Amino acid sequence: MIDVLIIGNGPAGLASAITLRQQDASVMVVHRPAETNRLRVGESLAASARNSLTELEVWEEFLNDRHKPCYGNASCWGDDRLYFNDFIQSPSGQGWYVDRAAFESMLTRKASSLGVPFHETDRSFRIYRKDNIWEYTGDLLKISAAMVIDASGRNSWLSRQLGIKRIRRDEQIAVIGILAAAEPLNNQQSLIEAVSDGWWYVSDIGEGKVARIFFTDPDLHDRNSWLDPQYWQNKSLQTKFIRHRIPLSRYKEIIPLQYTSAGSHHLEHYAGESWLAAGDAACSLDPLSSHGIAFALRSGIDAALAAKDQLTGISSAGKDYHGKIDLAFRLYNEQRTGFYQRENRWKDDPFWIRRHEEQLVVKIEE
Repeated sequence: MIDVLIIGNGPAGLASAITLRQQDASVMVVHRPAETNRLRVGESLAASARNSLTELEVWEEFLNDRHKPCYGNASCWGDDRLYFNDFIQSPSGQGWYVDRAAFESMLTRKASSLGVPFHETDRSFRIYRKDNIWEYTGDLLKISAAMVIDASGRNSWLSRQLGIKRIRRDEQIAVIGILAAAEPLNNQQSLIEAVSDGWWYVSDIGEGKVARIFFTDPDLHDRNSWLDPQYWQNKSLQTKFIRHRIPLSRYKEIIPLQYTSAGSHHLEHYAGESWLAAGDAACSLDPLSSHGIAFALRSGIDAALAAKDQLTGISSAGKDYHGKIDLAFRLYNEQRTGFYQRENRWKDDPFWIRRHEEQLVVKIEE
């Protein structure tokens, strides 16, 4: 029997695995195959993540991977003018535009060097409790574990199986496009621009490419328009600043558009009888916060420490972990709501009404 079974090999699951091995606990990571067609672009890592990377003993390796620095951003939000936020003035300093594949590869190498075993499966599996022990069955593999950490991402796989309610704050999605130019414009700041039915985000991703992402609610657009690249291109041309940042006379789309969930949701409970949820499985954050990866690392570390405490007989560890994640989400949500409420130019439009009067759109999923 092992101490902890971890479901998921994203930043949260890997942070949990590394931390548990640092604490001499036995672990195994069960995960799905990588989604080869899924775009992971435009992601940033807040400077506050340095503490987590240091705890995981990968800070120097992270620097050696030379992720592109993020010195600040420009935003047209709450005003028709463009404002600049220079991160050099922040006590935490600059952030980074993260190459997600390289970042997760770094964490995987660290976990492997500590002896963490990985099991990849694309088949169905079961996890259930029997005689106070978690049992995993699937792919002719059977695993017994004292505890489980759900780091399965936005699907919250284990938590759903246990019937834990998931509270969805909005239905926001992201429409992701990648454009490239032979002679790209040189700009090291990301750009955010609010519009009547959502907001745009643009950032350089290297090699003359930029990510152009539109965040919106799906019901605000005709279903027949969703798969039409020209529809989204025309919408980008209606912006004040985005259209100049990536002029279509210079940039061309190089891959088909992709769509992904980008809303805020959280579980009703983050811990229970010998289980904990971490990362997106516990709370999914609005990309506007730029703290998704940092939260995944921090919650993964904290879940591992709570699991270790519980294994040593500290019965309050799960409750304490729940309180920590609950506080983190409440502080994030206050910040998120305040930021959306700063935008009043379209206060009568559905996208903004829903975020100004958040209690009207909260949905609970069984």
